[in-house]
Amino acid sequence: MKKWILILIAKLMVTSNLFAFQVVQGEGYQFVDISLKDTNRIICPVSIGQAIFSKEKNIQVKIAGQNAFVKIIPHQEFNPETGQQKLVYPSYPRELYLECGGKIFSLVLTPKDIPAETIALRLPAYEKEKAAEYEKSGPYRKTLLELIRSAYLEQPPEGYQVEEINQPLKNFDKIEVFLRRKMKGAHYVVYEYVITAKQKVNLDEIHFLHITRNPLAISLSKLILTEGETARLFIVSRKS
Repeated sequence: MKKWILILIAKLMVTSNLFAFQVVQGEGYQFVDISLKDTNRIICPVSIGQAIFSKEKNIQVKIAGQNAFVKIIPHQEFNPETGQQKLVYPSYPRELYLECGGKIFSLVLTPKDIPAETIALRLPAYEKEKAAEYEKSGPYRKTLLELIRSAYLEQPPEGYQVEEINQPLKNFDKIEVFLRRKMKGAHYVVYEYVITAKQKVNLDEIHFLHITRNPLAISLSKLILTEGETARLFIVSRKS
């Protein structure tokens, strides 16, 4: 099979985590964590139709296209110890029903003392169609390059889904290799690995082609690592 070896000459930060969000799909009630004090975001692949919730439960929901912004509304309570009023954020769960792509998602929002959360609503059939359109939108080689660039920038193409893995790989002597995540479309999968050097080492893309099935393109962020340095490795494979 013909394989394209694509090299991106760039310094990448391995600490970023722009893909981190909660994913919701399927029937029935889905429990999700939200921030108690910050504004949370819920994303639908298409425009959100309507939101149904109880305003009596101190919750505010604003719809803007494909987004629903959710915030817990505090209330004033008298503090007998200080003799003053204080803001209280009620932390009990709330039900929220969102219409997304003609489907009603039943969410149970659990407020916690955490930063703002992003929740992604999934429509698998719609996403597969969009991913397939993207994959056919340009020349083959350019599509592979764009997929690596999308993973590099942590901006998945429309229809692509991200799965966090964080699984170590064995059988490497001078380096440690972790499968960090997969970015999956209709016909292609982009694997992202994090490589950490145990000692100074020279890397070559060809040495990593065996770690995935059906590889089509590969790219390393760095070719030379000193002890403790890290690099990101991207491999585009065809779905089995």
